[in-house]
Amino acid sequence: MIKDLKKISFKQILFFLVCVLIVEFLLLKQTPFFWDGVTKSSRASWIYANGLTEFIVPTEYNSGHPPLWITLLALFWTIFEKALWSSRLLLLFVNIGVVWQLVLFCKSNFLKTVSVLAVLLVCLEPTFVAQTTNLNNDMLLLFFTLLGLNALIKSQQFIFALALSGLLFTNLRGIYIVVAIALIHVVYTRLKLIKNAKPIYLGYVFAFISFAIFCWFQYEKLGWFLISQNENYNAHRQSVGLKQWFVNSVVYAKCFLDYGRFIIAIFLVPLLVKYLKDKSNRSIKIDRIAIGFFVFAIVFFVGMVPFSNPFGDRYFMICYLLAVILLINLIAHYNLSKKPLLYATMVFMFISGHFWIYPATISQSWDSSLAYLNSYTIEDQMERYIDSAGIKSSTIGTRILLNARNYSEFKMLTESDRYADFNPATNAFILLSNIDNQTKDEELHEIMSKWELVKRYSQLGVFMELYKRP
Repeated sequence: MIKDLKKISFKQILFFLVCVLIVEFLLLKQTPFFWDGVTKSSRASWIYANGLTEFIVPTEYNSGHPPLWITLLALFWTIFEKALWSSRLLLLFVNIGVVWQLVLFCKSNFLKTVSVLAVLLVCLEPTFVAQTTNLNNDMLLLFFTLLGLNALIKSQQFIFALALSGLLFTNLRGIYIVVAIALIHVVYTRLKLIKNAKPIYLGYVFAFISFAIFCWFQYEKLGWFLISQNENYNAHRQSVGLKQWFVNSVVYAKCFLDYGRFIIAIFLVPLLVKYLKDKSNRSIKIDRIAIGFFVFAIVFFVGMVPFSNPFGDRYFMICYLLAVILLINLIAHYNLSKKPLLYATMVFMFISGHFWIYPATISQSWDSSLAYLNSYTIEDQMERYIDSAGIKSSTIGTRILLNARNYSEFKMLTESDRYADFNPATNAFILLSNIDNQTKDEELHEIMSKWELVKRYSQLGVFMELYKRP
């Protein structure tokens, strides 16, 4: 059996991963948009309503992010129908593109002694797994990131230009990623880790010019570009003081250790220190991955920590994947005798990461593990109870995004279906959930300690509670 496993190829691994993604699509094809994905759906709905003739969303909806993902959503709705399944069909295609590029990246950068099966370990990274289920633009951003790195290593100039353009048109974070790739390009070339193919530099020119043209059109139409003038989003683009800078630094470090990823740091740090000290025993592939990891981590830190925009674990997926690949290579490089135990521990920690639930008073990146999927079950249970108890939705205040179902589930709500805005001073009932990160600690304490608990549902740490004014 072991001999058969050794015969497995990268193509067979890719085929297996595609099959897994197809099964995931079939299981989750009616799962709604979640969290930030809801606002993406609202913008895509505007483009769809305008018959794909307008791609620059009005300021009242516009967060400043370029429109590639939302335009693709609107396109799929136009070709098929405006439904959850067609939205998830788009995500399926993007996911397949990501695992295709990830398998190619591993094939180019794994040491020869690394088993092909190690690709599966990389793909078990918890935030990566969670994002394959989430209707947001992060997987599209990851696709173009991996496409760009693969094209850089193989000196494919046209694909490189496409990747850089895709990054800039998908998300504002794409700007950071392009900067990181450019720095990686410089370091790789100076250290002769890749061929210095000069035509590939035209990719930067093409991407910059095409993005500059888009920014010009947006400025002509809206009077601004990149930095949204919508006050709900503009507040997230402000610089912060020293205290918040420190808090953001702690949160940034936490993201790299969250959901079981701390085990990577525990194993990786001593091996990496040993590798850096041993200058006589180097590997081009290990050098490439290590440089990529550190450049991305530094660029993200400099680009995000000094500003007020809250960031989540999903922002740094490329760093997590590079860290896992780097660790796998170092384990093989030093031919550690306890390799099976190390791999088994990593698998266990990655799986356990989906069950990490913090207390309600601690904000959590819910879209960065599969834990968020439990919210749909308890939401359905709670609403059935509310209906059976004859409680009117209009008397219940909540910050859970239940009133956004016209965008999250494509269900038109009547006034009788709508919940009240969260206001303990006027609400007869309050609906709380740890999925909501906006309710302040003092508000949670006030309601949980002084209001009457009417009903509670929970599943694997995710809860929803209905309180009545005493």
